[in-house]
Parts: sequence; C-alpha cells; structure tokens
Amino acid sequence: MTETKPWIPPFALMAGMGAHGLSWLLLALTVWPSVPGLTFPALAWIHLVALGWLTMIALAVMVHVIPGFLDTDWELEPIARWALLPYGIGMLLLVGAFLGIGPWAFQWGGGLLVASLVSFMIPAFLTMIRYKAPEGTKVPYRFAFTSVLCSLLVAAILGATMAWALAGAPWSHLLATLLPLHAILAGGGWLSLLILGVSARTIFPVTGRKRYLLPFHVIISAGFFGGLILLLLGLIPGVAHVAWRWLGVGLASLAAVLYLVDIAKVLWKAPNPNRPPQAFIAAALVYFVITMILGAGVNAGMTQWQAPLAFVALVGWMGQSVNGYLLHIGIRLMLTMVRGEEDETAPGEVTPPAWSWTSFVLFQLAILWGLGVLLTGHGEWLPLSGVFGLLGWFWLVGSAWLSYRRARVV
Repeated sequence: MTETKPWIPPFALMAGMGAHGLSWLLLALTVWPSVPGLTFPALAWIHLVALGWLTMIALAVMVHVIPGFLDTDWELEPIARWALLPYGIGMLLLVGAFLGIGPWAFQWGGGLLVASLVSFMIPAFLTMIRYKAPEGTKVPYRFAFTSVLCSLLVAAILGATMAWALAGAPWSHLLATLLPLHAILAGGGWLSLLILGVSARTIFPVTGRKRYLLPFHVIISAGFFGGLILLLLGLIPGVAHVAWRWLGVGLASLAAVLYLVDIAKVLWKAPNPNRPPQAFIAAALVYFVITMILGAGVNAGMTQWQAPLAFVALVGWMGQSVNGYLLHIGIRLMLTMVRGEEDETAPGEVTPPAWSWTSFVLFQLAILWGLGVLLTGHGEWLPLSGVFGLLGWFWLVGSAWLSYRRARVV
C-alpha cells in the first residue's frame, strides 16, 4: 500500500458525513409542530444540515477544487485544512445553542464559525490572487470562487450577528431583516452557486463522458448570481421593492432551467456504468426545479411554503447533489489513500451497487415524505422522514465501508 497525502481532508469528509447522519436522527427524534417554521428545534436541524453536513463537505472539497481548477498550488495550505477543525466545533456549539445548552453557545459558536472561515479564506484568496489565467482562457474561475466565498463569509457574519442577538446583544430588531438575507446568501450565493460552478467539471468523471466546456456554464452561473443580487436588493430596507424580487426570481429560474438542460444532456446515455451517483444527481435536478417553484411561491406571499422550501432545498437539491458527487469523488479519494495516487481504479469497480441503490431509494422516500407532510401542514409526521433518511445514511455509509474493504484487496 502507498501512503500519500489526501487531496481532500478525510477528517472533514467524515465529520460532514457524521453530521449528515445526525441530521436525520435529529429529524426522527424531534417533536415537530404542524409546520416547523422557525422554532429553535427547526433552526438546530437547518444549521446541522447546512453547516455540519453540506458546508463542511463543501469546504473540504474546495481544498482540492481551488488548486485543481486554477492549476496552481495552495498558499498556506495547512492553515486552510486545519481551519476546518474549529469550524466544526463552532458548528456544534451553534446547533447546541438552538437545542438549549445555553445562550453562551450562540456567542462562542457564531464567533468561532466566523473566525475559522476567515482563517480558511485568507489562504484561499492569496491562492487566487497569485493565479494567472492562461492565454485565451474565457472561464472566470477567480471571479466565481471569489463570489461563492464572499457569499459564505457575509452569510456567516449575518448569522453570527443574529446569534449574538439571540444571546442577548441589543440587536434583536435586526432579526427579521437579516434572516432572509442570510438564507439567500447561504443557500443561494454559497451552496447553490458552488454546485452550479463545480459540477461543470465534476459531472464528466461521474458520467464517463469526455470533458468539454458546457455551452451555458458561464451564463448559468452569472445569471443565477445576478438573480440573487436582484433578490437581495428587493429585501434590503431603503431600496426594497417587489419588482426587484420578481426580476431576481425570474433570472435565477431561467438560469436553473438552463442548468437542468446542460446537466441532463451530459447525464443522458452516460457511458459510465456506475449509475447510482448519476441517479442522485438526476434527482437533485428535479428537487432544484421544485425549490425554484416553492421559492417563487414564497416570494408571492405563500409563507406556508417556507418550511417545505427550506427542507427540499437542503436535503433535496443540495443534499442529493453532494451524495451523488461524493459517491464518486469520495470513493476516488479513498482509493488514492489505499492504493496510491497512480491508481486508476474506477469507483464503480469497488462500490456495491445494491447498497448504493438501496440508499438512493430510502433517501428519495425521506425527501418526498417530508416534502409532502410539510406542504399539507402535517409536520407532526415529519419524524418518519428522519427514519427513512437515517436508514438511507446507514446504507450509504455501508456502501463506502464495503468499497474500502474491496479497495484493500489488491
């Protein structure tokens, strides 16, 4: 066996997967009202999913993606890698604060999250500043990475401000204003925009197709980001107007449709026989469309759709995207750790398809059940979604474990 430095921090991936499982467990054990809304248990679950599962894994993958896309080396790479450890502690404190461990956890959790993200971003921005685009390139990677990281940092600062307000700081009057801005920047400007951009390259190894520049890639990312900016303008006091919001929703929805067409064309008749990762990504496309429809409804005043919007956006659109890419990228990481950087084993050669398909089906049951009960106002049945999701997580982890066992057989 060859020892090599992992190109994605494995402890961060494992922590993210642990938070993934805990999120379904929390959903299964929590007594929900008819519509979760913004109760503290619901906020604990939302932040466990968004920060502990999705963002932790996204930051871990960014350790590889930034130098990989820019074809350069990290500046201060150890700082970026180890910043994920205090980030995880801050996430746990914040989730614990929502679950009632004490107001102090809001202050320390929010502060530690911001400090760790700044520690991650300083090396990232230094790396991007030193990047020189090759002659003739038209892909604005530096602008794209700057946009998503700045969205994350501003969302974190807004979130920390609200956390400190909940801990007793005299800013509680800002909560109603900051909350939608925080949600749009975190869910749209950070996680969604990151998936839109990164998938323009990662979709090809998953499908086995030859890499090429997707025709609408830059238009999609720019249009979606522009739509978010207009939506934010429509919510900021002083310039807020319903016209800005509808223009933003329209532009972001158009970008979503183009993305659906782009990725669906790559998925169609994909030569890679390893189908489960592709199925997860295809499902994520469907949930992305549902997310945009529910988002338009909320913008139109249908506040009863806020809970299903948050649910399907987090575990449907974003969560299934992460599951799909990790079922390929995560297995590739494991193969390089076990067999060395020169190994070219395809993930499908070691991944047990029956386990992956079982996980896929259980996750879809969890999402569709949760979405259905929230849309019909029967949130008291939401714990069953947590049971399905937790079972799906066990099968997903089991698939990874069996893949590891097979990888060790050379």
